[in-house]
Amino acid sequence: MCKKIIIYFIFVLLFAVGKFGFILYHDDVFAQYTIGQWFDAIWHGLPHDLTSAGYLMALPAVVQLVYIWYSRGQWHGTFMRFWLRLSILLVLINYFSDLVLYGYWGFRLDSTALFYLLDNPVEALGQAEWWMLVLAPIVIFAFWYMLQKMLCMFYPKAGSHFEKPVSAGRRSLQTVAALMLCGVCFVAIRGGVTTSTMNVGRVYFSTEMPLNHAATNPFFSFFNSLSKKQKDFKKQYRFMDAAEAERLYSQMNTGEVTSASMDTLLNVSRPNIVLIIFESFSGAACTGVCEDADPTIMPNVNRMYSEGIGFTNLFANSFRTDRGCASILASYPAQPTYSVMKDQDRCNNLQYLGKRLKENGYDLHFIHGGDVNFTNMRGFLTTGGFEHITGDTDFPITDRLSKWGVPDGPMFSYLYDEIACEESADSPFLKVMLTLSSHEPFDVDYHHFDNPYVNSVAYADSCFGSFIDRIRQTPAWDNLLIIGVADHAFARYPEGIQNHETLRYRIPMFWAGGAVTTPKTISTYGSQTDLAATLLAQMGIDHTDFNFSKNLCDSTIGHYAFYTFSDGFGLVNDTACYVQDNSQNGNALSGSSDPTGIAESYGKAYLQTLYDDLAGRKGCSEITVKGE
Repeated sequence: MCKKIIIYFIFVLLFAVGKFGFILYHDDVFAQYTIGQWFDAIWHGLPHDLTSAGYLMALPAVVQLVYIWYSRGQWHGTFMRFWLRLSILLVLINYFSDLVLYGYWGFRLDSTALFYLLDNPVEALGQAEWWMLVLAPIVIFAFWYMLQKMLCMFYPKAGSHFEKPVSAGRRSLQTVAALMLCGVCFVAIRGGVTTSTMNVGRVYFSTEMPLNHAATNPFFSFFNSLSKKQKDFKKQYRFMDAAEAERLYSQMNTGEVTSASMDTLLNVSRPNIVLIIFESFSGAACTGVCEDADPTIMPNVNRMYSEGIGFTNLFANSFRTDRGCASILASYPAQPTYSVMKDQDRCNNLQYLGKRLKENGYDLHFIHGGDVNFTNMRGFLTTGGFEHITGDTDFPITDRLSKWGVPDGPMFSYLYDEIACEESADSPFLKVMLTLSSHEPFDVDYHHFDNPYVNSVAYADSCFGSFIDRIRQTPAWDNLLIIGVADHAFARYPEGIQNHETLRYRIPMFWAGGAVTTPKTISTYGSQTDLAATLLAQMGIDHTDFNFSKNLCDSTIGHYAFYTFSDGFGLVNDTACYVQDNSQNGNALSGSSDPTGIAESYGKAYLQTLYDDLAGRKGCSEITVKGE
């Protein structure tokens, strides 16, 4: 048993040494960083190394269980020698392939290499110099021979059999120990005992992408990508030929108005920005969105609609937090069958609101009371320019009072302190806070409504109201822009609502604070992706490369809201509504009202264009790679 634990940590050590070798080999990329940053990358990459070693030792741990009760002969030693030799070979092939390909591709090894090799081996191997193809097998064999000799010393051919237990009690104790080893491997593979599982972005720690790449374990990256279903996005949701889709998409984003008109919403060009993403806040519970909503559920959000800028026809792009955050922070529409946030390679190629603000002098900070590693959120945020990320582990265990982490009350107090501390800061800031108390199971210390969802929303709203009342009394208020928007609405509110209905996707969005000029209601149809273009336009910052984001205050372009649900989509504007479930023969669903058929055509063109764009998002990151 001890032998396997030692071998486990030897693999962890080999992975760490491999990272150091990777940095040295690519000195043209990493020479700009300090040795301290190199070791930071190795340290932050340790979770990947632990997980990878767990994968390699999982089968031996199970075999150990069998051998305790069936120990005849020397089959256990034979198996272990075979398994160690195979594992070392796989690790070395993976490592040296990644070492070479990174210089050409600019991202760590994933299943892309395998699919290129299977599709066109001559072209794939043609990227390498001839001497690499000759030398690499020799080097791999040399390392393999040395390493397998070292590890197989734990299981020599002579006397490799397991010492037979003398009693059933001893076997039972060894079984418990073996089960514990299996449990350790399972926890390592999963990446811990938190709600999130191990993902590529888990080890991202820097706004410098090469350092994040150095932290990534290519063995984990490769086999993790293999475990995911590979999709050819270019073949999904084909409703029309490419030229027609392009024509319709251009038409729906141009409009017929020729004179530009844009309302001025801000009285300062570079306000300090607080973006609050409210978990599961449904428009159906907000009187600013739906006049017949119960005004006692979120009175403070309703108050922002009367005191600030209220958007009455804003829609969530989808139904999950990961999709909503991608729409809000990267202006990238949600997909019916995919989550771009979970795909780190495509995250590396999105256009981020935070990164654009950072280019204009803003400091970025993301705040969440939950696990920031969930659904690859850390990788997504780090790529998006957030140099400071606060999550549940940054708070004492006594503050993590709910299933998901720290409740909204303490989090809004933390946000207040953060703003108060930066009143005299030289640079403007963007602080994004994602709430969590209105997430199932709605376990809040607040008891005002019988409906648990409504009660949790009321609690979150009360915490937000206290924050507004406090921050309004500080000097920070005058230069502060507070934007509140939901990540998505709740699936079962109001009761009986169907997943495809437009009301299911209506959400509140408001702008408040001293930076707002005057109260105003904006009834333009739009979605979460439109936040970036609207905000950047008000600040005089270019947003033309935010392809899926529209300025809601610009009357020269077409305005609509597009949303997706599982294998379906909806498109809504001020004259029509079309909703389609593709799993039901592509027929219009109840609630559609599209007499001319234009909303159907626009919706299909939009979805097809989105998947074409998604297919093209996989590629090199922002570093200079060899051969360019």
